[in-house]
Amino acid sequence: MNTKTVATFILLAITSIQVFSQNEEDALRLSNTLPGGTARSWALGGAMGAVGADPGSATTNPAGFGLYNTSEVSFTPQFEVNTAKSLYYGTSTTATDNRFSFNNLSLMLSYPSSKESDWRGGIFGVSFDRQASYHFDEHAVGKSISSSLLDKFVNEANGTPPGSLADLTSSNAYLAYEGYGINPLDTNSNSYYSAIPQGATTDQDQRITGAGRVNTTSFFYAANYKDRFYIGGSLGIAGVRYERETTHGETVSDTTSDINQLAYTERLLTSGSGIDLKFGVIGRVADNLRLGLAFHSPTWLQLSDSYNYTMTTGFNTPDANGNKSYSNDSPDGSFNYRVRTPWHVLASAAYVAGKHGLVSVDYEYTDFRQMKLNKSLDGLDDYSFGKENTAVQDDFRGVHSLSVGTEWRSGNWYFRGGAGIWPNAYADIDPRQGTAYMRYSGGIGYRTQHISLDLTGVYGTGEMNYYQYDPALVQATNVTRTDTRGMVTFAYRP
Repeated sequence: MNTKTVATFILLAITSIQVFSQNEEDALRLSNTLPGGTARSWALGGAMGAVGADPGSATTNPAGFGLYNTSEVSFTPQFEVNTAKSLYYGTSTTATDNRFSFNNLSLMLSYPSSKESDWRGGIFGVSFDRQASYHFDEHAVGKSISSSLLDKFVNEANGTPPGSLADLTSSNAYLAYEGYGINPLDTNSNSYYSAIPQGATTDQDQRITGAGRVNTTSFFYAANYKDRFYIGGSLGIAGVRYERETTHGETVSDTTSDINQLAYTERLLTSGSGIDLKFGVIGRVADNLRLGLAFHSPTWLQLSDSYNYTMTTGFNTPDANGNKSYSNDSPDGSFNYRVRTPWHVLASAAYVAGKHGLVSVDYEYTDFRQMKLNKSLDGLDDYSFGKENTAVQDDFRGVHSLSVGTEWRSGNWYFRGGAGIWPNAYADIDPRQGTAYMRYSGGIGYRTQHISLDLTGVYGTGEMNYYQYDPALVQATNVTRTDTRGMVTFAYRP
């Protein structure tokens, strides 16, 4: 470690600072879940709200469990391949990640009522479902860029004395200062300058790796009234784990620059849990037509972030000790907080052509402006999140989603297809707004009285935009993400 501000690092070792910013993008990541379930429900595009008789009802309309007339146990493993194509200053780069996981595991227990009762029976059980996957790799490369991450740190450091840079709660400028990436320009006004000469360009290389998931374990009950009306509810227990490592590297090719490279790494682990409620009804309004309506409460999450940072710089000229490179780490930080996701309303319709097949449609409204960040219940961190919640109101919008599916039968064989569209949650005026997420699916199934086996393939795609650092200094990075999944569901009915 260099000796610029040894006292600063002693201070950091005994104090805890909040540098990592929990913001509106974190709330969106946790709120952006989609219908899950089995290979069958995925093959139908997730349009299960009025179809029912499938574990996918846990993430759409729990009244659908009321259409079961027997007990069942099922499990659904899947293999996913996630690809990210990044476009940054005209250069396109592709990265891929793949993962095996269990998408759904469900137990349904059916019990009949007496023959004299109008209530034909009920069903209760539990369904474990993976509603979001955070496994991805992204790689963005830009050539001859006229700004640097160091410019951002200069702007954040200006006005603060060198000995107080470590006290900044929203910036890691002190890491750049410790590595001589930024230096004092005027000690009276406490202004700074970047070690990269003015007018020099940088080649930039950013890599982001992510891992984790949102799982929901739903405990449900549903009932059947005269085979015409179905009602159900569920209590969901959500589990969250999200890991991300971002490394931003820059190379300076200008021969007049003594600094030749730098790398800045952020590491984040978010974990936590929460609860949600779902209620729904399905009515058989005609022999071939079912209509459904469901309400999904917000998910109330209690979360904990752990994070740290590293800044590395390299120079052409050695210092008095012969060092040409410097690497400085922040102390480990942690922060507890809460997130409330938005509520959802789901309206569904299914046309059932007897035992031959069906066509289903689900419409969903979600107002992402209802997301909210709050201070932790444990009282350890009391940050108010006023600025972040204002950003939620300004940066997001309500969206209307649509999914459709169809299934047709030939003997014991079933053939399925589906599609869905989920619009981007950012407001129209927000430069981060990308395209809607589109998902297409198809599958085949075989069913007997006691067992069923379903196979499904899924392809999803959508674009997003983000800024590697200050939007006033750098262009947005455009990312096209695609996910390809193969899944199989095995179900047994006694």
